[in-house]
Order: sequence, then structure tokens, then C-alpha cells
Amino acid sequence: MSTEGLYRQFQQVFEQFYNPLCKYAFNFIKEREACEDIVQDVFVKIWENRKDILAAEGVKFYLFTAVRNNCLTWLRREQRLPVYSLAEMDVEDAWPNPGTATDDVEPVNYKAMLGKGIDQLPPKCKEIFLLSRLGDFSNQEVADNLGISIKTVNNQLWKALKFLRHFVKNTL
Repeated sequence: MSTEGLYRQFQQVFEQFYNPLCKYAFNFIKEREACEDIVQDVFVKIWENRKDILAAEGVKFYLFTAVRNNCLTWLRREQRLPVYSLAEMDVEDAWPNPGTATDDVEPVNYKAMLGKGIDQLPPKCKEIFLLSRLGDFSNQEVADNLGISIKTVNNQLWKALKFLRHFVKNTL
């Protein structure tokens, strides 16, 4: 394939996966700049060394796996533990409109609550849940790429959702 064709293919993959990969990395690191650096490093390495991966069917899983591994390496290197939240707190979304009868009621930040619940999932269950929901992989793709059965994926997702429902109910 020509260099121009490779560049176009690289550009398409980058545009399709950059934001989802940054969001995925944020689940581990909680620092936007570090997440962007990690994702950009993965794409640079692909461009420099593994151009053949762009045409592969498993490019999506390769990218998510590379980002996850780089996040874990970054955490080890920085000797930090992940912070408990799924996304940055959206204060504006959490506060009720001024002048409503609920002005004296404290707002509920559902994203932060969900993030705390996800962080309490067992590691393998959490990985399957994040790949399925944030990585937008089908259950079959998660099973194939992790080398587990589809039934295991379904069971783990069911357990995660049951736990999260219970967690939110008890937190409220």
C-alpha cells in the first residue's frame, strides 16, 4: 500500500478511536493530559513500527489493550493509585435550576457515583464491563479477545449491572 493510502487509513483509525481511547484511559489515570499523551504515544508507535496493524481486523482491540497496558505502566511508574471516579464531575449538570423548590437539597452527581461503583467491581468483571460499555465491543468480541466464553462475558456483565444497581440504590 502506498504511503498516502497508509496515511489515510491511519487518519481514519485515529479519528474513529482517539476520543473513546482517551475516555477509556481516563478510567485508569484521571489526568486528562496524561491520558491524551498515552493515547498519542500508542498511535505514534503504530505509525512508526506497526503500520500493518491498521489493516488488521483486531485493530480496535489492539488499541484498547495497548492503552490499558500503557496506563498500568504509567500508574506503576508514577506509583499512583487510580482515583475513584468515572468522569470529571459535571457540577452544572448536577445542580438543580435556581428558583426551584429543591434549592436546599444537595445535588446528586450520578457520573461520580457510577464511577465509584465501577471501581469497586472485581478486576476482571470491571475490565469486561469497561470493554463492553466504554470500548463499545460486542459481547462476542470481548469473549474472543480475552479468550473466555461468551457465557462468561454475559455472566460478568449481569453481575456488574446487578452490583451497580444495588450500589446506586444503597448510595441514594
